[in-house]
Amino acid sequence: TLKKNKLDQHANRCYNCQFTCIDCGVTFEGTSYRAHTSCISEDEKYQKNLYKGKKVI
Repeated sequence: TLKKNKLDQHANRCYNCQFTCIDCGVTFEGTSYRAHTSCISEDEKYQKNLYKGKKVI
């Protein structure tokens, strides 16, 4: 498991590597992980259809 700030270092050493977000399960090739700046919350992940987002007033 790598934190996002260590991915560039690893990608430079590991040829043709892929990364998968442990929160949402999306797999990234190349440097496309850099664009992944927001993800689902733990509530959304575990509650699935029961999740109701924050109320906007």
